[in-house]
Amino acid sequence: MLNNKVLSNLKEIGLNEKEAVLYAAGLELGESSIQYLAKEANIKRPTAYRVMEDLESKGLFSKVVKGKKYYYVAEDPETIFGLYKTRQEAFARLLPDLRHLHSKEGKQPKVRFYRGIEGLKAMYLESLKAKETIVGYGSIDDIWSLSREFVDDYMKERIKRKIHVRGIVPSTKESQAFAQLNEKQMREIVLVPKDKFPVTNEINIYDDKVAIFSFKDQVGVIMESQDIANTQKAIFELAWAGVHLI
Repeated sequence: MLNNKVLSNLKEIGLNEKEAVLYAAGLELGESSIQYLAKEANIKRPTAYRVMEDLESKGLFSKVVKGKKYYYVAEDPETIFGLYKTRQEAFARLLPDLRHLHSKEGKQPKVRFYRGIEGLKAMYLESLKAKETIVGYGSIDDIWSLSREFVDDYMKERIKRKIHVRGIVPSTKESQAFAQLNEKQMREIVLVPKDKFPVTNEINIYDDKVAIFSFKDQVGVIMESQDIANTQKAIFELAWAGVHLI
């Protein structure tokens, strides 16, 4: 039986659902025919052939011929890791030139829309570029829809980069426990009555950006405007001052 965690991680490195299950099946079966791979992955054989072509082009499978039959072998995960690491290093070398192109006037988007859980995760990762404290409002209970593993990894990276957070969130058992770790996690959270302030989405404000998340609808938007960001920061500070009067 294919491991759901393995499949989830394979999708995080860029494989789609069928590519992930076929590669995982290949690791479990070893050298095998497309018939058995398709059966193990629970996908139709014609589909398996098409997916296999993509996996071969990505270097995740190799093909051997025995008699008149083709057999497929999933590449060693260590080999794949080396391949992705090499690509990552190559991209890192290219990054300064890409940033230069991205920062040219007229090239940078002012509004970006995101969909799905992976889109919301990308929005969080974008905030790791913040040059100042992130302020905002949100629901601790709803953030876990991104997965606790992702949230924990994000917080570790945020702390590593010394990015502070100030937030106003509804008081629940989850948020109360979360607030206990404020100092350790470079964060200051103020709890407000949930019945009076039933916040279920999240708004983060930093630098010249305003990021709005809807966990229920799995959509989000990042607006890049210093004017909008400054206004939202002022509104946050007004709310922050008001909370201390409650």
